[in-house]
Amino acid sequence: DSINPGKFAFDMYELAGKGKEAARLRKVLDTQFAQFAIQPRVAEGGFWHKKVYTHQMWLDGLYMGCPFYARYASRFLAGDARRAAVDDIANQFAVVTRHTYDAQTGLYRHGWDESKAMIWADKETGQSAHAWGRALGWFAAAIVDTEAYFPLDHPGREQLRALMRAYAATLVRWQDASGAWWQVADQPG
Repeated sequence: DSINPGKFAFDMYELAGKGKEAARLRKVLDTQFAQFAIQPRVAEGGFWHKKVYTHQMWLDGLYMGCPFYARYASRFLAGDARRAAVDDIANQFAVVTRHTYDAQTGLYRHGWDESKAMIWADKETGQSAHAWGRALGWFAAAIVDTEAYFPLDHPGREQLRALMRAYAATLVRWQDASGAWWQVADQPG
């Protein structure tokens, strides 16, 4: 969650131009980016939601980190370093979708515990019990805000677009007649 607010430093950095203020803002951006190197990961490479949520990925977490990570990569990395970062970001979505998708509803569960040790984790899948509206919203925002910074020729860009198209079609099916969604999306009423 501490990385997400750093997205605003990009705009400030661009407005600052050159000089001391730009240098300070670049340091902020570099410091935020450096956190990705030390963030613990599940075995498949997905980031833990937070260090205190061991072995867990949450849909919210993709929004909290991936748009910043993608924007940093597009602005400050080049060549193999950029490709590695974008591949890593694409993998974040691949891992979380693989482990949170509920084929019965077409929705994504709020979280997944790789260790299956959390009280909320299904002992077979590691998934949380429900699809929370808050997480579904953060996930949609993560897809859109991240895809915007993917290189045009990276296959992950189309994967994110395809994910968003399918996801939007599913979300519409869960919309209430009132036009809103239930906070626990898979428990209408």
